[in-house]
Amino acid sequence: MESKGRRMPADNSVFHVILSLFGDLFYFVGLESEYALLRLARGIRAGAKALRDSIHWLIVFAVRTCRPFFAAVREDLRAPWRQMRSGIRNAFRIMREEQDAGVSAAGKGTAYFLRGVVQNRRLITRGLAYLLPIGALAVLGITVNSILSSTFALRVDYRGDFVGFIENESIYDAAHNDIMDRIQNANTKDDWKVHPEFSITIVDRAALYSQKELTDKIIETSSAEFMEATGVYVNDELIGVTNESKELSAAIESLLQPLREEHAAEPGWRVEFQQDVQLKPGLYFTSTVVSLDCLMARLHGELPVNLSDGGTLEGWDMLGVQAVHSISRVVTTQAEPEVIYDAQLRWGKEIIEQEASDGQTELFEDVVYIDGVEVQRIETSEPNVIVPAVPQITRYGTYNPYGGNAGDPATGTFAWPVPDYRGISRWAGTGWPVHRGVDITGSIGTVIVAADNGVVEISMDAEGMGGGMWTYGKFIKIDHGNTFSTVYAHCSELLVNKGDYVVKGQPIAKIGVTGNTSGPHLHFEVQVNGKWINPRPYLTVPK
Repeated sequence: MESKGRRMPADNSVFHVILSLFGDLFYFVGLESEYALLRLARGIRAGAKALRDSIHWLIVFAVRTCRPFFAAVREDLRAPWRQMRSGIRNAFRIMREEQDAGVSAAGKGTAYFLRGVVQNRRLITRGLAYLLPIGALAVLGITVNSILSSTFALRVDYRGDFVGFIENESIYDAAHNDIMDRIQNANTKDDWKVHPEFSITIVDRAALYSQKELTDKIIETSSAEFMEATGVYVNDELIGVTNESKELSAAIESLLQPLREEHAAEPGWRVEFQQDVQLKPGLYFTSTVVSLDCLMARLHGELPVNLSDGGTLEGWDMLGVQAVHSISRVVTTQAEPEVIYDAQLRWGKEIIEQEASDGQTELFEDVVYIDGVEVQRIETSEPNVIVPAVPQITRYGTYNPYGGNAGDPATGTFAWPVPDYRGISRWAGTGWPVHRGVDITGSIGTVIVAADNGVVEISMDAEGMGGGMWTYGKFIKIDHGNTFSTVYAHCSELLVNKGDYVVKGQPIAKIGVTGNTSGPHLHFEVQVNGKWINPRPYLTVPK
């Protein structure tokens, strides 16, 4: 008997019949599922084609339907002007004919033109109906552009008086803070916490006030006495005010002049104060004005200064001078190395695809000197890359030939494989036959750790095997990917399997007495390219 191309087994036992029925069922389900997916794919493809054809038809239909409409609109726009142009030509023709006949032609030509306008007034009205919206849009565009290009400002009214126009509220805030600094020692009872009134308006940009101009204007509204003077600000903190403005400027310049003369013949040097010192002329309250000697004493730290936060500053010379040398220099640069992980390359293998080469970059700096000693370098602009640095590009293999995944490469140094060891019973090269590793003693069950990152090449029980391997008992071999391998023998328990990736210091096994051994210990070997080497130079015994 056949079912869907499959033949029933000759054995008529119930077991084989049931198996045959299940086989037929799975075959049928698989066949129907495959056919259903095929029909679904065909349906999706047909639907996509139908949608594409529908969109194409709609576009063609829209173009064909709207073409007469746009043609009529174009004709409506052109007809009035075409007929008007024809009428004007006919009017001039009639005038020339009448003039040649010796008759006054102006009246007849004008009458002909007016008669044509009256007869075609509906065409002219229709043309204007199209042109007027276009003209309105043009006017709207010009208006919007004019508004956007205008300067919007805040009109400031303080205590009911107009003060001026400013660009934004931050300018008023800065002016108000400046006023609060100026009245620290002023005997004025004016309430400077009055909030101004702001209103938006359009002004010429030249009418906008700066922070200083606004400050002076607000002070003018005060009932207190004020005068023209110069305030000295250090790091934006008002230190004092004097009306001896010329003498103040001369005193400040005299502090800079000696160092300027010293570097006058050297290009790229400038002399300035170590702090941000600014002289700001303007209106200040008369009660805050002091003599030049008093102000200079404050600046040199000889007299205390009342600060805006209520504190006091004294004993600090704010007029320290520094020389600044603007230089450029070329430095050697190096690029960060790049690593390409290659799943086709064996784990631990590294291939350098591009050697690194140094680059050259020009730096622009201000070198600050105080008393002839360099104290700081400040980068003044973006570096100019003269020769770009070329990075080393290394292709690093991630393929684990023993199965599983692999991670970071080996560090190149070995950790002591038994952290809780008791001692060392034998080093390599002693005894007969020649001993190939180091025997590290410990209690049964003491943890053994991986000496370095690697993948497990062997994890097995060699007891009962020939070729001398039985002497290892339960052992592990780790491939470190850098031609080095390590062997861990005589284990009582193996904690990792072949193909596992392990990291330096990870528990991998436990000390035991399997294989050929006289007591519990770890037999640890180091191999290079599969050949045994003395592990002693590669290990540091913990104290």
